[in-house]
Parts: sequence; structure tokens; C-alpha cells
Amino acid sequence: MKHKKVIALCLLLFCAVIIVNVINTPPKRTIRYFNSHRATLEEDVLNTIETGQASSRLNVTCNYWDGEHPIVEYIVVNHGIVSASQYYGFFYSFDNEPVSFQNADESLIPVSEQEWKWIGEGDNRGIVRRLDTNWFYFEAFL
Repeated sequence: MKHKKVIALCLLLFCAVIIVNVINTPPKRTIRYFNSHRATLEEDVLNTIETGQASSRLNVTCNYWDGEHPIVEYIVVNHGIVSASQYYGFFYSFDNEPVSFQNADESLIPVSEQEWKWIGEGDNRGIVRRLDTNWFYFEAFL
């Protein structure tokens, strides 16, 4: 009887770990973060327009990338070391144009009407997906 309880408890714990890992993938965490903090993000963008400098009251990396299509980028999750890094985040495009990671020169290749991919030097690559007007989700693998 005692062994059955231990096995049932282990099975329940295993299932809970699996569920948490499925719910908490970097892409899902990033999208949840965007949806939860949308009002503050909108204020950040307005502040960037007024001051010309990106800053955020949120606990994420925030960058302004100038160029043909300027953006304010938010990195929510990053993994790995320099030669094998993964970045997940979103950006605000001032002119509603998608761009590659950090507004680099890599061309975007359409995957669908709302999604693009880019391929850089070596094994660098990523995707960009429209979240809403002016807002885009990204994954970058460098």
C-alpha cells in the first residue's frame, strides 16, 4: 500500500513538472510578458519617442535600434553563451515594419502573412511574428 502511494505521488510530481515545462517555454513566457505589461510598454514607447532614448520601468533588457525602420526592442528571455545564444522578445516598430534581430541588415523571408524568418552568417537565424499593429515577437539563435 505504501509503495502505491509513493508511485502515485512520483507520477503526479512528474506530470506537474511536464505541465509546467510545457506552459513555461520561452516563447510562451515572452508572449505572456507582453500581454501582462502592454500598458507599461506603450508608455515606454511614448517616452522613447519624446526623449530619443529607450528605457523601461520593467525588468527586461530594452534597446533602441535606429535604421531604416527604427525599433524599441525588449529581450525577455535569453539562454546560452555568446557563440550559442538564444533570445526571445518583442519589439515596437515605429513604422509597423518587421525587421531582423537588433534591426540588423538580414533580409526577412516571408513564411506567412504574419511571420518571417531571417538567416545570418554561420548558423545565425531567427523568426519574427506580428503580435499587433507595430508590435512583433522575435526569436533569435546566434
